[in-house]
Amino acid sequence: MNNVLTIAGRELRAYIVSPLAWIIIALFAFFTGFIFVQILVASRVADLSPMFSWIAVLALILTPALTMRLFSEEYKLGTMELLLTAPARDWQIVLGKFLAAWIGFAILLVPTLWQVLILQRYGEPDLGVISSSYLGTLLLGAAFVGVGMFSSALTQNQFVAYMIGMIILLFLWVADAPANAMGQSNVIADFLRQVTLPTRFQDFFSGVLDSQNLLYFVSLALISIVVTTLVVSSRRWR
Repeated sequence: MNNVLTIAGRELRAYIVSPLAWIIIALFAFFTGFIFVQILVASRVADLSPMFSWIAVLALILTPALTMRLFSEEYKLGTMELLLTAPARDWQIVLGKFLAAWIGFAILLVPTLWQVLILQRYGEPDLGVISSSYLGTLLLGAAFVGVGMFSSALTQNQFVAYMIGMIILLFLWVADAPANAMGQSNVIADFLRQVTLPTRFQDFFSGVLDSQNLLYFVSLALISIVVTTLVVSSRRWR
């Protein structure tokens, strides 16, 4: 675990000095603030559920940018070989980078807390629904980070890593579209509906905690960690 924390700390320090990370935080804070004001003016209801749906869209666009450098930069700078010779197993390297990126994703949500304080000051928001929404967003972020990390492990080009991550996430986002075209009684169509992202996170934003949805996001993150570890391990033997 010490190796994992060491690598996570190393990555977090890299985020702190990265202009891109601060640009992503600024963009996220600006758009969530703008969306919050628009929703509040339009509905005048102390409800953040619509905003979290927009946060999911922003996360879809920005998370691959947050993760695209995790391995691609190591490949490009030639530091991956040094990292692989360190006294850490491949899964520890991957898990450390995953934790750092997930913490980075969680930091994106910090500016949205002022919106909760405003609603509490001037209204009576349902804190249970808000807590469920934050949990769902963090789980969604774990899945997005996992997919983005896997994409980064495939190439040394950060732009290519971003595009691969976006393609995978967009497929998961709209997987129910081809499923609907296939009809109702179709095994593949049923599978595509099950893996469609919006059907999984919307329950959280409504205050519904479903163990199947929780398992979905945890499984997607774990699968991403495993396949990324396999990709990294394959480089050790090249």
